[in-house]
Amino acid sequence: MKNWKMFNIKFVNSVTNMKNKFKNNPYTQLRYITIFDMFLKNILFMTLIHMASDNLSTSLIKSLAFSVVYLGFILLLYSFGYMLSNKKQPIFYILINTLLSVLLISDLWYFRANRDFLGIRNILIKGTFNPSGLSLINPQIIDLIFLIDIILIIRWFYINRISFTQKRSIQKLILGLISSISIIVGSVLCIDILKLSSYSTASISITQWNPAETIAASGPISYHLQEASKSIERFISKPSTNDVAEIENWINYNKENLSDNEYKGLFKGKNVIFLQIESLENFIIGKKTNDKEIAPFLTKISQQSLYFTNIYEQNNGGDSIDCDFLINSSTFTLGNQITGLNYGENIYPNSLPRLFENLGYKTITSHAENYAAFNWSELHKNAFGVNTLWSLNDYNNDEAVGYGISDRTFLNQFSEKLKNVKQPFFSQSPTLSSHGPFEIGKQYRELGLPKEIDESKLGGYFESIHYTDAQIKMFFEKLDQAGILNNTVVVMYGDHTGVHKYYNNEIKDLNYEGNWWKEYDHKIPLIIYTPNMKPAIIKASGGQSDFLPTIAYLMGIDKSEYENTSMGRVLVNTNRNLTIIKSNEIQGTVQSPEEEQHVLNSYVIGQKIIKDNFFAKYKPN
Repeated sequence: MKNWKMFNIKFVNSVTNMKNKFKNNPYTQLRYITIFDMFLKNILFMTLIHMASDNLSTSLIKSLAFSVVYLGFILLLYSFGYMLSNKKQPIFYILINTLLSVLLISDLWYFRANRDFLGIRNILIKGTFNPSGLSLINPQIIDLIFLIDIILIIRWFYINRISFTQKRSIQKLILGLISSISIIVGSVLCIDILKLSSYSTASISITQWNPAETIAASGPISYHLQEASKSIERFISKPSTNDVAEIENWINYNKENLSDNEYKGLFKGKNVIFLQIESLENFIIGKKTNDKEIAPFLTKISQQSLYFTNIYEQNNGGDSIDCDFLINSSTFTLGNQITGLNYGENIYPNSLPRLFENLGYKTITSHAENYAAFNWSELHKNAFGVNTLWSLNDYNNDEAVGYGISDRTFLNQFSEKLKNVKQPFFSQSPTLSSHGPFEIGKQYRELGLPKEIDESKLGGYFESIHYTDAQIKMFFEKLDQAGILNNTVVVMYGDHTGVHKYYNNEIKDLNYEGNWWKEYDHKIPLIIYTPNMKPAIIKASGGQSDFLPTIAYLMGIDKSEYENTSMGRVLVNTNRNLTIIKSNEIQGTVQSPEEEQHVLNSYVIGQKIIKDNFFAKYKPN
């Protein structure tokens, strides 16, 4: 009992001493005010970011969930004040607080336009800056909170004519650094390694599918420190001599010096529309279920087109956005991360949009998503050089089916927008309604499947594709009515496989219609159509990396404009019949050990090209 009383007395005295010290010591006041103020601004900033997609209470809870991380980085910056003495210390604390306010306001304004944040990359690589093209001056009343505190602190500082006599303290610096680094390391351990956060995708160090999620756990200070470090490192890096030799040797071997055939320039001068169909697998083309065609329009149009029957998904570490990357750059993607999400600052001088721009085409990418989702806006604007971006903001989101805006309303509005585009044009756009988990509403289900199948992922997939197929038919009719279709090539393909890729374990035990649908062959369809063309089935084995050279050849573009920067082949003019997919699995027929080794090295060479930003920093021979 006596010991407890002594402890209680010491505790009360300690609190009283701290209170008196805070009350009588302006330096201590400024120190605590600075930490508390910066902490509150971090919480407010993160809450405002999350409110772009959630309500206030959910956004605040998410911000508070990672508040310890934010505090760790605030203390890290704060600790360096101990290196200074006298008036330099308070000036330092006011300065870092002011700079934080400026940074957060700048980020907010940039985020409101681009759903992204400013970074050193925007200075080093101008093509990454403001891909939306929207005004960055978009203040709101709440932004004043980030400035009012600074004004009050400075006013308090000067009106009271406070003098500071603090000495430099290396001991306090070390203690501050140890404390802050301990918090940061502990946070990384709990969130990134042990995965203890209630938010499953949370990470302090790993880029997430959109910037708002990337910054959620790390907070703005950590986000910008990591972004600056990564951007500077990538900017100053150069391809090694060995990398240059390996890449050039691979590309030179990849070239096929063949005479031109009847496909060269087949579509010269026509508009080109790329329609990237979510989760479309090749196995459903020409197939029926419950005596009804799953994709009647795509089946019909494939019989009037160039129909490539042996196209394999080559997405490696990512899915849809890495399909964008493959078809526009003809470069094999990374396996340990989503390429499009992490390397949007790279530049591909002979990308598909830039090839079309050289022909005088207007180039458009339309994603029915917010800017910066999976980094699509920066990737298309900077890396590929697209002229015009249309985001979800450019559409009336009046109906949702499946993953997002319905294919009906999206394709209807997309066709209307194309009426006003100067020809010739090259446009590309993905659909969304057939995205997993294929839970399409009952009002859209038309196949009349048995209850067990209808409630399964397989039945949901069939119905989702059937719905999307009908909307593509409507899209074609709209183009025809507008007088656009006759002078247009429509390129339709799956971004990756669907029900087999994600739900194979859920459907493998189903027993339905002789199980014709069970094989997972990794194939996606590629259908290239223009009215009144001579149809053909192309059986050459290939993948999304082959789209760029194949389309360029069909448009009559000279090979010299793309073969030195392309990892793909011209599938309508090739003597090779093999390709490679994820996990280095070869598809097709190997003709020699040299050819086999060449193909097996595809992803390794692609990684070197991407990580070196090779084609932007080194012009191949």
